[in-house]
Amino acid sequence: MPVDHFPSTHATWIDAQLTIAEHGDRAAGAGDPAGAARASNARDALRRHVMERYAAALTAYVSTPQLRRIGERDDLVSGFFARTMSDPSFFVRWRASGMPLRRWLMNAMSFHCRGVMRDAQREHDRARGHAMHTGDAVGDMEEAAVADGPGPAEAFDRAWALALANEAYALVQAELTDRGRGDDDAAFRMHVVDGMTYGEVARATGRTEAECLNATRRVANALRSAVRALLREEGVPVDALGAAVDEVLAIVEGNDG
Repeated sequence: MPVDHFPSTHATWIDAQLTIAEHGDRAAGAGDPAGAARASNARDALRRHVMERYAAALTAYVSTPQLRRIGERDDLVSGFFARTMSDPSFFVRWRASGMPLRRWLMNAMSFHCRGVMRDAQREHDRARGHAMHTGDAVGDMEEAAVADGPGPAEAFDRAWALALANEAYALVQAELTDRGRGDDDAAFRMHVVDGMTYGEVARATGRTEAECLNATRRVANALRSAVRALLREEGVPVDALGAAVDEVLAIVEGNDG
């Protein structure tokens, strides 16, 4: 994620992009032609970043039984990115709201789905020559929200947590490789992913049980720190990070179970 003119007074990458865009807009308004380019580049980088991190979660949201009939999931997600996130004020309003980014995006997708249903209902009524009953379409969507199967919010949270944990784990793996500590990662995977006991891991790796236990703890602590850093990047307040990390890991562990 390249950062152009990173403001040192801002702690998070996302906040930095918004600040760069705001400064660029002001510079452009004052006659600096390069300001508009800086603002546009920052907004484009932010949109790409969020699209990459949240595509799976948004797709899971619209793939649930409650929302599947609204339209093709890929069309809904691409339409959301093109129509909703293309608004320059989208992330500015998010930052002003104080809402976690994932909740902001989930709510925005819900509004997008309602808009798609309204448009479809209008087209249906127009084709049939009837008066428009857009409220009926929204009512149908609300009734569908209690249908059997996982709810959209639950599906979104699960996909979001898994994507975030996987991203964090990839960062940890890269760091371990750079430090020549790939054996730690192997011990962690054998114990946590494969469910092997420390004795089994020790026999498989030629290390002592204590070494395997300590290696697993080191990787687990590094993973927790990486998740914390990613959440902080998205604007989660420092005093809420501990609970947010616990939530991510609990969702991931529940999914594994």
